[in-house]
Amino acid sequence: MSEITARNKSVFGDVIANDEINDFLRLVNITRDIFKQGIAVLEIMPGGLTNKNFRAVLEDGTQIAIRLAGKGTANYINRPGEKQNAGQMAFQGIAPEIFYYDEKTGSQIVEYIDAPTMHPADFQTRTEVMEKAGRVMNRYHNSGSTFASTFDPIAKVKEYVSILEEHGYDKRYEGWDRMSDALRRIAEAYAEHPAPQAPCHCDTLAENFMLQEDGTMRVIDWEYSGMTDPYYDCACVCVENPLNEECEKTYFGAYCGGEPTEEQKARLLINKFLVTTHWSTWSLVQICYGKDADFYWEYGRVRAVQACSFLDDPKFEDYLKLISE
Repeated sequence: MSEITARNKSVFGDVIANDEINDFLRLVNITRDIFKQGIAVLEIMPGGLTNKNFRAVLEDGTQIAIRLAGKGTANYINRPGEKQNAGQMAFQGIAPEIFYYDEKTGSQIVEYIDAPTMHPADFQTRTEVMEKAGRVMNRYHNSGSTFASTFDPIAKVKEYVSILEEHGYDKRYEGWDRMSDALRRIAEAYAEHPAPQAPCHCDTLAENFMLQEDGTMRVIDWEYSGMTDPYYDCACVCVENPLNEECEKTYFGAYCGGEPTEEQKARLLINKFLVTTHWSTWSLVQICYGKDADFYWEYGRVRAVQACSFLDDPKFEDYLKLISE
């Protein structure tokens, strides 16, 4: 680890837990072995709720991204599925190229995309970003790829609830009963009329988009990816950024290639509810796994409030009926 300065050692010590050190050092050594050269710079990358990410600059100037997977994430994330799904998207030039992937933990070494990471403000103010995000998503949804895993947000919420019960964690957000009832009714609608399925990212917040100088939009972090309703992906963009009515119209119009149909609008609203319910429940699981309880409780509470706001939308019941027919 001679490439890491004393300053970096101090900073890393604040970020990497004692039980993560061995895996982190292993990833550093694997990087050296793959590229047959040392590391000149190794630094922490900002952001990331699930994992810890680092940028490595090799002796020849090549930049690599190293992801140290979050503790316990393999218990609820399909890591082998992520590897295969991200590999397919990398082949199409959408996701970063994968150099190494640990299917047991989810730690990986990938291409570093030297481009600005998008933020909610970019989706809220830059028409180019909204439109390019919509088009790249339409591209991978209609790529013909078949992902190795599936993502069912309703089943995932049930899985999370089972984890909570196993840990004896019984705290729930206000509105939980309403959310649970709506989930049940949506599940019944899908049982009769299954939602469309496509290869999806399933975590399309702004920070997972990167816009290169040549105008190419790249998409990173495919750990929640799977075959699911493509409108779940679209709803995540609208919720997580978040988009006002005008921005949503620009983004969703670019995705749909024109004015959305009433059914497309219905599926978008239903999936906004599913997105927020999923992440609100996910946040409780993070608390079970020992992460910052105050932070994740508030993170999930905000999404629970959003979920209930979608239930209050005057069109929700009509749209639920529409997708049930």
